[in-house]
Amino acid sequence: MRWLKRWAMRGLALGHLAWGLSLLSLAAWVATGVFRVLPHMSTGSVWTNLPAALVLVFWQAGPLGGLGLWMMALGCWTWAGLPHVRRLLLASHGFLLLPGASGVAVGVHALRAAARSAARGGGLLSPIGFYPLAIGSMILVVALCSIALALTAAPRDRASPGR
Repeated sequence: MRWLKRWAMRGLALGHLAWGLSLLSLAAWVATGVFRVLPHMSTGSVWTNLPAALVLVFWQAGPLGGLGLWMMALGCWTWAGLPHVRRLLLASHGFLLLPGASGVAVGVHALRAAARSAARGGGLLSPIGFYPLAIGSMILVVALCSIALALTAAPRDRASPGR
């Protein structure tokens, strides 16, 4: 049974590394897109538009990159079997339950609104509601699976000698 827990934690670590790498790739793609548009902005020179582009990069790619780095660090810590990895997994994925549930709620609401709009002859952007629903449900599935594995397979936190 011990080998099953070990492989479950290794799989969880690899999943975190893959998810972190994909988030870092997405952040790099956003940043590259902003800097590729920079020379083609309509007003001013490149140097006068650079501050706005930097703000846009940090605003759009910053959270994605930060979350990607955290997921990769969490994956490395899970692979190494650090003593407090259970607490870190529960805190990180407990926090991600809120955005996941919000994405599902927004997606369901958007699809219901799209159905009402289509009934009145509209509904041109009806499929757009699937994006927050898909992203939110993926975040929820990953968070719930990680929480379940953290509760069942991760080693319990050892109390420090001073406690």
